[in-house]
Amino acid sequence: MLFSSYPQVAVSDLREEYDYIIVGGGTAGCVIANRLTQDQHISVLVAERGSVSNGLISRIPLLSSHFASDGSRSRVWRSVPQEHVDGRIIDLVGGNSVGGSSKINAMLYTRGLPGDYNSWGRDGWRYDDMQPYFIKSERFLDCKDDTVDYHGTSGEWPNRSHKQSHWKHTDEIISATTELGVPYVDDLNLPLNPSHGCTKMHYTIDSSGRRSSTLTAFLPAELMKARKQHLHLCTGAIVQQVEITNKTGGASAEGIWLQSEKSLSSRFVRARREVILTAGPISSPQILMLSGVGPEGHLRDHGISVMKDLPGVGSNLQDHLAVPLQFRIPLNDSLAKLELRPWIIIKLMFLYLFFGTGLLLAPVLELSIFLQSRLLHSGSRAVVTRSKADVDAALPGNLPDIEIMPISWADVKKHRQGGLSFFSVTLRPSSKGTVRLNSSDPRASPLIDPNYFSSSRDWAVMRQSIRFSLSIKDQLLLQKYPIFDVHVPSSESDEDIDAFIRKECQSTNHYTSTCRMMPEEEEGVVDDRLRVHGVKGLRVGDSSIFPHILSAHLAAGTVAIAEKCADMIKEDRSA
Repeated sequence: MLFSSYPQVAVSDLREEYDYIIVGGGTAGCVIANRLTQDQHISVLVAERGSVSNGLISRIPLLSSHFASDGSRSRVWRSVPQEHVDGRIIDLVGGNSVGGSSKINAMLYTRGLPGDYNSWGRDGWRYDDMQPYFIKSERFLDCKDDTVDYHGTSGEWPNRSHKQSHWKHTDEIISATTELGVPYVDDLNLPLNPSHGCTKMHYTIDSSGRRSSTLTAFLPAELMKARKQHLHLCTGAIVQQVEITNKTGGASAEGIWLQSEKSLSSRFVRARREVILTAGPISSPQILMLSGVGPEGHLRDHGISVMKDLPGVGSNLQDHLAVPLQFRIPLNDSLAKLELRPWIIIKLMFLYLFFGTGLLLAPVLELSIFLQSRLLHSGSRAVVTRSKADVDAALPGNLPDIEIMPISWADVKKHRQGGLSFFSVTLRPSSKGTVRLNSSDPRASPLIDPNYFSSSRDWAVMRQSIRFSLSIKDQLLLQKYPIFDVHVPSSESDEDIDAFIRKECQSTNHYTSTCRMMPEEEEGVVDDRLRVHGVKGLRVGDSSIFPHILSAHLAAGTVAIAEKCADMIKEDRSA
């Protein structure tokens, strides 16, 4: 055992075999490891490339997110040049420690609408099938008597809202969007809500004001110590490939080959029952391809023996793309005051550490606006609903395809004022990209081509999103809120908006669908029980299995998938 307050096992000290091997200790992997080892007779190894990284800063809400951190808990890939946005190379960020992206994201807990899951069309994956898994893991700290049937209160993973606004512009934006025909939604995770609206967000923050990642919620040190005889965590582990053999009955996963990040010597660890990939939508398909599962021609190009020709591996990559519009606002209503008055940090740290209050608890995103582009009228200036059917959240046709995120920061240093950005996001992209091998070296980053804006529809929706963002700004001015342009399109013509999009678009780091749950002939990688097509003893249990991307932030959906994956593994073991 490595000497540490958090139990870990070095590569050299691993057992020869475990019942289950989980590849990737990220958002989903922590959940599955917790659930499988509730049975003390089941042994589990979690192999994680990153470290534990669970210090104080990783728990302070404002300072733990990727944008404000030192990057030690993040992994940054770079896309291939994007053809449709002037050949730009886009940074793509994922987690690089136990807990994965739940350690560095914006802590937003959004399930998505019932229509999201109903639209997948997969057996056992409608919203009514998924709701019990949301409830199982959730500890909603703001639960009310009339919503108790839809929220969990005793799960491991806390979330809560902020009862009082940290920013003055929050209430102003609610008023502005109401004037523009957008209803206010009190609980964005209540499935009875309308399909679009302006809503305050829920955050994975515990009752003490600390970020709750899936590490701290599902694999805390106390649990790891209690289960140390049958649950092993190996960090700094490079998984080279899943060992797959072709027997009389077909291909079968036997275990994994791995090595320490600091060593080139390899060893094999056997999985008596299954290998479960939870390395995320970039690394899970990479590991499959390194293991001989993927597009046959691509694998042969890299000298990899083909164990299963599966063209869908690494295909159908989707992401939510954002374009920020930046404005000047009063200094006290923005995070810019921390840059211009850095001595405030001392006071804020005192308030946070001793009272659990203050701006370090505050999110940069306090509310969000979800819209259906088809309901935008008058030059994208207002929302008009024609009937009750337009707001039925269970209908896939009503899914929001636009999100506008007011972020309490903009680049306004030269103005020495506050900054506010409206991040305009396309939630239902029809553009699809790929993850492909750059080499057969497991340490090398893969080639990632999100293929942003390859679809004309994505351009049309983003234009509408930007125009509506500008209409919110105009309405704020009518309400006498002081907000002024800093960096916006030169005009509202399609040409000027498109030029702005090409220059300013960025990833929201919501990657999905590279190992999607679909039939093999439809470029599917896993079946409805998350088993890899044609390979026994191998599953995928992270957001790469989404048939298509959710109209929401992804952490809550990923945890629910992991919960369901763990249940299916247990069911198949008992069958």
